[in-house]
Amino acid sequence: MRFPKPALIASVLLACMLLPLTWLHGPAPVPNDDPAVAITDLMPSLRAEDRGRIARELGPFALAGAWQLASDNALFGNYSALGQFADGTLIAFGDRNDALYFTPPDRPGPWRAEMYRPIEGSSRRGYIDVDAESLFIDPVRQDLFVGYEGSPYYYHFSRTLSWRETIPAPVLDRWNGNQGPEAMARLADGRVVVIGELYARWFSRRLHPALLYPGMPRPGEMPALFEVAMPEGFRPTELALLPDGRLLVLGRKLTLAGFRTTISIADPAAIRPGGVLPTRELARITDPRLRENYEGMTVTRDADGAVAVWLIADSNLMVWAQRTLLLKLRLRPGQRLSGL
Repeated sequence: MRFPKPALIASVLLACMLLPLTWLHGPAPVPNDDPAVAITDLMPSLRAEDRGRIARELGPFALAGAWQLASDNALFGNYSALGQFADGTLIAFGDRNDALYFTPPDRPGPWRAEMYRPIEGSSRRGYIDVDAESLFIDPVRQDLFVGYEGSPYYYHFSRTLSWRETIPAPVLDRWNGNQGPEAMARLADGRVVVIGELYARWFSRRLHPALLYPGMPRPGEMPALFEVAMPEGFRPTELALLPDGRLLVLGRKLTLAGFRTTISIADPAAIRPGGVLPTRELARITDPRLRENYEGMTVTRDADGAVAVWLIADSNLMVWAQRTLLLKLRLRPGQRLSGL
């Protein structure tokens, strides 16, 4: 009997390891115990002079809403990724294996919120990934595609979390375990962009490594590599697709005075393998009434057609020092986001 060569055996084993692992579940996960989430409107507490300072910082955007969310549920908080389904429902993924589904608080009718655990059970690796950092929603199927910090996989969930698959991505092993796929978006042409939180070069505090997939990432696929230029000292925390196909880039910086947030714009048409994608800053959030560790962002359209940008903050398990804030920004009437 002729035995396969060692190289062939190794290739077969590698191919098996790279197959996506899929779990099928029957009913969707039930909401976690004590899922009550309280919401407080912060807009009435902002004085006229406060709003003036905030308006100057926000540039082309107007502050349309600001809310603080709170809950006694142990799963609540630490939200790092945000998206919106076609029916308007918002979803936030956190870094404690938690997902929060909620209705936009400015929508007429009662406000609803439910918490779930996206991943139940165990893994062959002996642990499960819990630290979700980025997501996008497939515009047709309404499935969720999620990036986890410290994981060599992307996760693909059904909207109800009743089904999921893992997609091996060995390229993620190149990034520090605590600075993984922090920002991710599906472009209008179907390509997928992923940005790491770490710096691309040890001597630069502006450049960050990024990946470009020609479509939905496939098991073991090697994407094109490029870099993204951020405002000095800011790390990317999320991407969101604008209606015109450009990207908003959310950035965060921790200073002695607290967190600082930046929103920049980038044109994915300028992405070149091995090149640097420039960004242009549009807005900042530094006012102490609103500044927080914003890590989740999604772009939506209001009923009147106006572009809205939602931000959610990661409280980092420090509810005594940080808040779970939700902001809604609207592009000012007649305002256009000029090119780079």
